[in-house]
Amino acid sequence: MNNTSPFAAIKQRWWLIIVFTALGALIGAIPQPEQVEQQATSYDATNTSLVNDGGNAASVSVSQIPLLATAGEVPARVAATINYSGNSAQLASQVEVSIDFETSALTISTEQSSPERAELIANTFADELSGYLAERQDADIIARQAAAQERLDRLESELNDLNGQVISDPNNPVLLAQRDALAREYGLAFEQNREIENDQGRLTITTLELAQSNANIDRGLSAPAGRQTRGVMGLVIGAVIGTFAALVLARFDNKLRSREQAEVLIGMRARVMIPTTSKTSGGVVVQPGRQDPLSDSYRTVRNIVAFVQSGLVATSTARTTLVVSPGPGDGKTSLAANLAAAFAEAGRRTIAVNTDFRRPRLHEAIVGLPTPDSAYLREEFDELPRKALPVEDVSANLKLFDLSGVIGSPGDMTRTTMRQIERLSDGTDEIVIDTSPVGATAEVLELVPHADIIVLIARIGHTSIQATERTISILRDMATAPIILVLGGERMSWNPYDEYTDKRASSPFLPPKFGTGKERERQATE
Repeated sequence: MNNTSPFAAIKQRWWLIIVFTALGALIGAIPQPEQVEQQATSYDATNTSLVNDGGNAASVSVSQIPLLATAGEVPARVAATINYSGNSAQLASQVEVSIDFETSALTISTEQSSPERAELIANTFADELSGYLAERQDADIIARQAAAQERLDRLESELNDLNGQVISDPNNPVLLAQRDALAREYGLAFEQNREIENDQGRLTITTLELAQSNANIDRGLSAPAGRQTRGVMGLVIGAVIGTFAALVLARFDNKLRSREQAEVLIGMRARVMIPTTSKTSGGVVVQPGRQDPLSDSYRTVRNIVAFVQSGLVATSTARTTLVVSPGPGDGKTSLAANLAAAFAEAGRRTIAVNTDFRRPRLHEAIVGLPTPDSAYLREEFDELPRKALPVEDVSANLKLFDLSGVIGSPGDMTRTTMRQIERLSDGTDEIVIDTSPVGATAEVLELVPHADIIVLIARIGHTSIQATERTISILRDMATAPIILVLGGERMSWNPYDEYTDKRASSPFLPPKFGTGKERERQATE
């Protein structure tokens, strides 16, 4: 399970989208620098001509002109005229011939590396095409005239022969009929010959405008000139980039980001949300006279634990509450210290026990001072009488048992602590144990079977998803005690009941009301 929901990613990282949007708008609105003159990459040239349709008598139609211009004799003539080294087909592929049938405009266009060459090729194609069409039509007219004259001469000769036969035999009806038919055919041929001589319609091309080159400059994708338009484009592009960045970060995010996500992942409801505030540094905030959302959240945990305890089998021994977390920095020690203080505040005789011997902080959280070095060695400790145990009286109902100063491995110290807890449980109502992270150490697993209640705390925005999955799997496999889920990292919101709070009692600048020895004496005199 990871943070892949697009809506959740945008909601959690809205500030990133705002930053990119503002940055894009700012960059887009920056004045555009002066344009540097760019070199042309190629040149276009177009020759424009007018096509005069020769009518039905023309031997070439207008629709045939593009084909005649790019295939056959015209490209060969152009290649010879401009001394083109390649074949004529390659040269023809460099030009584009088009006709507008509504206006009879003929355009011949080409794109070349130099302006002179572009103009030369376009104009040469137009000239050679015009000359070729004239020569072809002239040849067609001459051929048609010669054919018509040859036919007329043949018919005239045949008609003269028949006239001679009719003179010899004037009453022969067959000869008369043949002569009349041939005379009609001769008359028709004579009229056709006259039409060919008089109607010499031909298609002509008249140049309207010689080719003039135009430079092509590859400017690429450039921003618009207006600052306002660029600013809007930058704003949109920045918003898109910001959204994409938020989605990418969410895809690789492995932290718990919401209460709902944590509850789905762990499979249970969060009974209490511990708010985040800058007024504390992980110490005890459950103090007499202090009522605010932070201290009240720890008191709520106490009440829920007590309620769950009431449903357990009755026993004469102290109830053991195990405070665990998936990883370091989840607020486990702060919860253990404040839960013990909340039990003591309610009149319950409580012992706060440290079993996190890798990073011991319970002593500092409750007393306000680092853990003192113990004078006892591990091998001597098990033989000490009960009265010699290093138990510190913190307040009337709260004691602290911490062997973190004793020499020994974390596993050995954890087992030793559990044996001594049995000796200290007489006359005690509650035992609150601060453990090492479940997802990072092994010794905490030896404590799970001894717990009556397990309080699991995870921190929104800090606890990793993998550590949470591993922790809840281990607890479900090993624990028989009820598990209470507490989540930290919730942002503190305004509470209308804060106006009834003793502001001085809840001030973060007051000295802590917990301490031992000279520390409590110093606080009393201040």
